[in-house]
Amino acid sequence: MASKFDNQQRAFGFLLDHFKSQETFSKSDLQQASGFGKGFKTYWPKHFKHLVIFAGDGKYRVSEAFRPYATWNAFQRHIVSQVRRVASQYTLSTYPNLLVFEFFMPLTNEGHLRTALDALFFKDTVLARLRSVEMVNLEQRFAREEDEPDVAYLERICSWVGRHFAGYSISHVSGRFRADALLTLADAAGVQANLGKYLVDETTAIVRFIFPCGSPDVRHPPLSPAHFESFAPAVSSAEACVDAERIRWFFGVLFVQSIVQVVNGEDEVWMVESGMQNRLHRWKVESVETPEDEIGDSADDAGEESD
Repeated sequence: MASKFDNQQRAFGFLLDHFKSQETFSKSDLQQASGFGKGFKTYWPKHFKHLVIFAGDGKYRVSEAFRPYATWNAFQRHIVSQVRRVASQYTLSTYPNLLVFEFFMPLTNEGHLRTALDALFFKDTVLARLRSVEMVNLEQRFAREEDEPDVAYLERICSWVGRHFAGYSISHVSGRFRADALLTLADAAGVQANLGKYLVDETTAIVRFIFPCGSPDVRHPPLSPAHFESFAPAVSSAEACVDAERIRWFFGVLFVQSIVQVVNGEDEVWMVESGMQNRLHRWKVESVETPEDEIGDSADDAGEESD
């Protein structure tokens, strides 16, 4: 006696065989193998289309999206019984120009850093930071339109920031550092004997920001490995250079200031810039008198003299 699942099981067997062999097939091949009649027109978009990729000339190939459903029970439960979008036809956007900023800092600062950076995910915080910058400096990087009022101008910049600054990632790496001048074994032992540190083991948090610059090279599906063989050499277009200049400046205004202020207790903060340019930025604490210190010292001296 025929089961109501016979057609579905035959379709599953056909897809499983073609998943293993990666042979191409047509919709009519699947219809004939499964035994579906007119109902195949319904089953194809609801249950089968999302498991295959178009291979050209009316042919298809079973995609990796089929792998989680490569047993009859999983296939019947998740594919036949309901509509699921298990695969997507992606459009490939490739940016030949980009900027990558990576901050290196001790893990002890991570919690404070996340709090400071997460605040910049909100429009009112970004607007407040933009308002703290002199308007003439903003206009040098972002031209104002004719008769554009301040509110509309800042809203437009905020929209640009929102399109370019979408998030960050944090990874942890273990390292060992020398905490003193280069010493002999005997001298280093002396430092440690006096409760000092010569070698320090430290977990470092790396905060990474990635910014595409300029317009991407767009490839529409169906995609194939050949799409990766035909890219022209990366050239910094005028649009990408303008984008990069703006990104560097706004990154400094919005992010660098927040990061350096949060990790104010560290002796050094390193940031590696790569992509269109490769360079290291290093903030290091120096023992220098500030103008405020000098004024305070003068006032103290004056007070002592009057006494």
